[in-house]
Order: sequence, then C-alpha cells, then structure tokens
Amino acid sequence: MFLPPIRQLQYLVALYDHLHFGRAARHLNVTQSTLSTGIRELEKFLGVQLVERTNKSVTFSDLGKRITDRSRYILMQTEDLIDEAKAHHNPLSSPVKIGGIHTIAPYVLGNYAVTLRNQMPSIQLYLRESTTRVLVDELQNNSLDLALIALPFEAGSVETRILYREPLYLAHQAQTDLMVPGETDFNDLPDESLLLLDDGHCLRDHALAGCRLKNHKKVHTFGANSLQMLVQMVDSDIGVTILPQMAIDAGILNGTNIQYQLLPIEQFHRDIGFAWRKGHSRQPLLNDIIDAIDTNDPMK
Repeated sequence: MFLPPIRQLQYLVALYDHLHFGRAARHLNVTQSTLSTGIRELEKFLGVQLVERTNKSVTFSDLGKRITDRSRYILMQTEDLIDEAKAHHNPLSSPVKIGGIHTIAPYVLGNYAVTLRNQMPSIQLYLRESTTRVLVDELQNNSLDLALIALPFEAGSVETRILYREPLYLAHQAQTDLMVPGETDFNDLPDESLLLLDDGHCLRDHALAGCRLKNHKKVHTFGANSLQMLVQMVDSDIGVTILPQMAIDAGILNGTNIQYQLLPIEQFHRDIGFAWRKGHSRQPLLNDIIDAIDTNDPMK
C-alpha cells in the first residue's frame, strides 16, 4: 500500500493550527505554494476534500478535522519513534521541555533546574509558564514533556504523580476592617471582598472549593492574572485573598503591610505534581527527572 508523505501531514496540521496558508508556510519554513500544493496532493491521494478555500478564509470540513486529528497523532508517534531511537544511545540527546503553571513556576522551576543540572550535567532544559489547560494540551500534542501543575486534573491521555501537599493561607491587610483576624469563615466577609485569580487558574478553583461559600457575591468581580496583583490589592485593603505557601516563602509579602494565617489544611490545600503524556517514548528519563526533583525538593 502506498502511503502519503509525512511532510504532507505536517502541512495539513500546520494549516489547521494557523488557518492561514501564509502563516502555516512560514511556520514550516516553506513557500506558500509548496504548502498549498502539498495539501492538494494529499487531498488527491485520499480522494476527498479536506480544506475549503476562499479569498479571505480557510475552513476545514468535519472529515478534514478528523483527518487532521489522525495526522497529528501519526506525527506524534513518528516523533516518538525518532526520540526512542536517539534515547537508546543517549537519553539526554534531545532537550527536555518542562512547563509550570503561573502560581507554581516562578517559585520553584528555577530551583528544579539547578537540581537537574547538578544531577544530570548534560541535560538540556526548556522551561515555560502557562495555564493548566494550555500545558496539558501541549503534553498531548507532544510539544511538552512534563507539566508541573496542581492536582487533581482530569485528562484522559495524561498520567500524573504527586510530589507533596501544599497548605494555603488567608492574607489580609494588617489594619483591615473586612474580617476579624484569626477567623476563617468566608461567609462572614462583606460582598465583593474575596479577591481571587481569574477563571482558568486552578488556584481559584482550589480556593473556592475550600471556602464553601453559601453566597458567591462574596467574590470580587475583578479577576487578577497574577499573585502579585492580588497582593497589591490586599495591601490596599480592597479585599482579602488566599495564597500558597511557596509564594509566601519566596517573599511575595515582603515590603507590604499584609498579615497571613494558615487555613485548615483538610479544606485548603493543593497537591503539587507532574503530568506527562501516556506512552511517552522517554518515560524512564522522565521518571529519573521526577525522582531527582522529589528527592531534593526543599518544599517537602
């Protein structure tokens, strides 16, 4: 049986991701005509139209979307094949790409990188920061090896391992009238006084799960995109917030007039751990990396 060239599958996936012939061609470092010709040849080989073209837009038929998903899977498996062959002689021959969520990465990824370079001097590390959903998507499309996230997180093709459980703290301005220091019933707060990260940040979900609010009007309508923004607002006594221990240990409250208190850990905590794609070709190396971090993690 004759098979379509891998390159044509790359063209199809790139066009789906960019929905623009010019941008997809630049992404793959080919000419636009080369990419367009390759996709037409793939459609001719399969005997179906995958892409609907107009002067202003590119759309995929339902069949085109399904074929693209299968093409992406084939490309991932091909990449795994190459990585496995390289790893047979040198597991560190390819870079290791590690991502972390916004409320974890700034506080621990640097230390983890130092640990790994001490344990594995030849390791090549690429580090990045994003939301849980983006990182998990990157795991699944093989553009990321490990994601440091707050667990649990449900994703069918992803495996996880918890490193430790982290407590959470209530932070408030020292002279605040919004709450009585020492009390932790969030239902007694004034409306719009609980400051949290915006939707999409898992720390928001962990905080809300612990608060067990009877009235969600307690939550301020403003959603911050960073813990630093929350700290600034709390220091101005706009509200109170919930912070993870690693941020406090890193000095996020230095220079502020903010006090904090430990919240009951049975309600307020998050499990810190790694996630990776099931069937990863370098699974033994990933296990070694997680073991090295787990053994030397000062947060535990």
